[in-house]
Amino acid sequence: MPALPLALVLVILYYSSGTSEQIAFWPYPYAPTLVQQPIELMYAVTYAVVSAAAAWQGARLKEAGVWQAAPFRPAWQIIALALVPVVALGWLMFITPVVMAFVQIPTWPTLDSLPPLLLGMALCCAHALIGFSIGRWIRPIIAAPTLMCLVFVIVAFPHSMNPPWLRHIMGEYSAQLGFGETATFVSMVAQLLPTGGVAVAVALIWIGRWHIAVRAGLGTALALASVTGAYAITANWNFNPSLNAGQVTVVCSGKAPEVCMPEQAGDDLAVVSAEVRTTYAQLKTYGVVKDVPDTVRDSIIYGRFEPKPSTTTAYIPLSLAHKNDAVVATIVDGTPKFGCDATPEAIITVNMWLAGRLGRAISFESIASGNPFYTRSQHDKIAKAVDEVSRKPVDEQRAWYRQMLKDGCEGAAP
Repeated sequence: MPALPLALVLVILYYSSGTSEQIAFWPYPYAPTLVQQPIELMYAVTYAVVSAAAAWQGARLKEAGVWQAAPFRPAWQIIALALVPVVALGWLMFITPVVMAFVQIPTWPTLDSLPPLLLGMALCCAHALIGFSIGRWIRPIIAAPTLMCLVFVIVAFPHSMNPPWLRHIMGEYSAQLGFGETATFVSMVAQLLPTGGVAVAVALIWIGRWHIAVRAGLGTALALASVTGAYAITANWNFNPSLNAGQVTVVCSGKAPEVCMPEQAGDDLAVVSAEVRTTYAQLKTYGVVKDVPDTVRDSIIYGRFEPKPSTTTAYIPLSLAHKNDAVVATIVDGTPKFGCDATPEAIITVNMWLAGRLGRAISFESIASGNPFYTRSQHDKIAKAVDEVSRKPVDEQRAWYRQMLKDGCEGAAP
């Protein structure tokens, strides 16, 4: 098919322009993400290509006089033979980026990772039938480009429009599935119903057993019912579709605190667990925290629905932090310090002192990169003060820290 080289070029361009970076963000392989994210940007362009190619096929058969030359041949056989290469092209456009993702991040597909891919493959058939039917009545030079543009706009643009439910019924499952998340059955049904209903309605037109008025009436009713059903499902959804979270097996290690991460963490769990306990022990020693949580859970387990922390359980993105060698920094950043709008100098001072207690160092460059007004002389002055405090006994450092929390507030009495 002449469209094949162009289709593969589009797949590669879309994948290399951002998808490869998105799937590399997560620290461990996760099949649902490796399926959904590579095809998220492909839905609209694939449907557009399939619709245009199918319209071209429909118009080409009409101009070739196929319907008159084979009046006794079942219409569905002619349509099927014409659309098999078109649908195969669409399926290839979906499957190729998924294969590329699993090559980049080696793992195996799982059953719960397949629904977004199966949705796209099913709607390829629907768009092909609709495009083919339109192509029968409109010249190919008009039908193909018009359908390509129209389908792309209808599928892609609702993602950035209000109301939110529009994006959940156009066949583009743009959920940006995160680690631990999977698509729900109801979200797939909502995406499938409108286009699928229109495709079935179009199929009724090809059936010659009933009067055209009956077929048109049934088709219209079916299309309206499908759209209404999809709306009823999604009317109260926000910009996130219905999805499952926490769909990974969790393993835990140690006590005080117990550290829990996804099983994909493997040997990283022991390393992270020890680092977490050491960090909290130091924070308690110097009075930065009063109590150590009983459990520290990796927040990426819960996707975008992270539970609220409690006095006994903390939720920290341990996997991502470990990937970036920032477990200690992430724990400290989430630790309450100033209960006020503190001065920049006080914040830097406390952070440098904390980093030293935890075996880390904060360089001038790391601070100056986010604060162009921070000078080398300021840094040297703060470093000297921190060094003096760090030489004192632990009890005096604890007292200094408590005093800094008071004196560092904006507008605090001198």
